[in-house]
Amino acid sequence: MGTVQAQTIASLNTASRSSEPVNTAKAPRQPKATIEAPYYVKLYGFYGLLTPGSQVTTSYTSGQSGMTNTGFKNNATGLGAGPRAGIGVGVIVSEFINLGIDADMLFGSTLTTENNYKGSNYTSTGTTSTTLRVLSITPNITFKALSRPAYYIYNRLGLVGGIVMDYKTTSNSLYAPTTGASTTTISETNYRENSLAIGYQAALGIQFRLGESLRGFSEIVAYNQSFRPKESLYTSTSTKSGSTPTKSTYIYQYKTEGEYTTTKQDGVDVYQSASSNVVMNSVGVGAGILFRF
Repeated sequence: MGTVQAQTIASLNTASRSSEPVNTAKAPRQPKATIEAPYYVKLYGFYGLLTPGSQVTTSYTSGQSGMTNTGFKNNATGLGAGPRAGIGVGVIVSEFINLGIDADMLFGSTLTTENNYKGSNYTSTGTTSTTLRVLSITPNITFKALSRPAYYIYNRLGLVGGIVMDYKTTSNSLYAPTTGASTTTISETNYRENSLAIGYQAALGIQFRLGESLRGFSEIVAYNQSFRPKESLYTSTSTKSGSTPTKSTYIYQYKTEGEYTTTKQDGVDVYQSASSNVVMNSVGVGAGILFRF
């Protein structure tokens, strides 16, 4: 009897516990991780301050004899100096590496030189201005050197390929003898065919957060590019006081090997000349904004 009573009491207790509501423990809520957009587009500007290795022009002055130069002065900067502006797109591959491609236009600074000669029976003054515009495409890779939530420091390397949009020199000169009529000459050499401006780019910069998707950046950038002129058109107009202007037109073709021969092209004299390399380096500062999407 005792055994039966014990079993009955155990059964009642089990039924009573099974009828009670069961509270299931809930796992703590995990906040969703914030995933930043992997793509970006950027707008930037750059100004070339230094041009190490670039070609520079020189101003000359002469003494009374008119035979030897008594003074000269090199320009502070050469080809490649001046402003650039561009746009770029890219993708964030990992926490430390970005891949991108940029397109920018070098507007360049006008380089001007003066040549003044004073002889015993004449004076000659003149100025020469050189302009250069290049559209460049730069595939690049960015390495993050130091990363913090509000900013990161990076360095960027890229290969640059540029199309020379405009490259020309313009000269204005005045020849004034002591007696007789003076002569004014205006000439232009337009390098209308050129090779690609090939080179590389290196940058060190800092990018900082401006908003959820907006970033700002500033950097020090070095460009190294060079190209070879293939053909130029030379035009000149000389006007002597009281006379009809005299016009001249020539075409120069630049080759690595050839002969100094003259041919005709559409009635214009064509000369062959040895080709040369035009260097347009620059080191300067840049800044811009970047939007992630």
